Amino acid sequence: MSTDPAFDFHYDTERERLHWTIEAGGGEHILDLSPGVLGSVAVLVDGRTVAHLPKPKPRRPWRELQIEIGHEPVDIVLISNRPVMYTDVFVGGRSVRDRRTIDQARAAAPEPASLYEATIGGYDWYQRPRRLPIVDRWVAIPAIVSLVALAVVLIWAVRPMGLIAAGVVLIAMLTLVRVWFATFHAVLSRVHLALLDRPELGEERRVAWFVAAMFGYPVVSVALVVLVYGVARTLASR
Repeated sequence: MSTDPAFDFHYDTERERLHWTIEAGGGEHILDLSPGVLGSVAVLVDGRTVAHLPKPKPRRPWRELQIEIGHEPVDIVLISNRPVMYTDVFVGGRSVRDRRTIDQARAAAPEPASLYEATIGGYDWYQRPRRLPIVDRWVAIPAIVSLVALAVVLIWAVRPMGLIAAGVVLIAMLTLVRVWFATFHAVLSRVHLALLDRPELGEERRVAWFVAAMFGYPVVSVALVVLVYGVARTLASR
């Protein structure tokens, strides 16, 4: 996963500024950036809309537009960042905020994300996931206890009726569902990590492998449940 600012979740209100007071064209002007809901940002100078600029995205993290105020060039820059985009304004080629040149800012811009990062990155909030154990003791212990409880009710109880049996089954099933989600997340995180480290597979193939894992795990899980249930029913009927 990319480690550039486009994939780091943090807030910097100064770099997220939408309201600017600038000196350009021999006078002071108010420049506002107004993000819309349809993917563009309106540029307003002294309350008048003068242009629109597409919002930056992970695959196109740098958006730049030049306008003129009093015959002086003013560059507006939008930079991809999560959860809030960064902005900058350059008058005469220098940042109003930190006096960097626009060439220096371009050189420090985040690299475009790959197709895989942009498509699957949202699974772990566009950060590199931790390597989770597929089954740790806090998952294995309740899973084993629940499976044993279900086995006792389904196999050894001739007529698993009544509140006690129903309570055991309900608690065991809820526990197993929680365990399933924990292992599902652990498996997908490991698949995600492995695919992040294998760019040579190609973007489309990495996306396909992740989707296959995401849908394959539930299918295999259902097949195992059906198999176990069938075996339990067979044993109980003897």
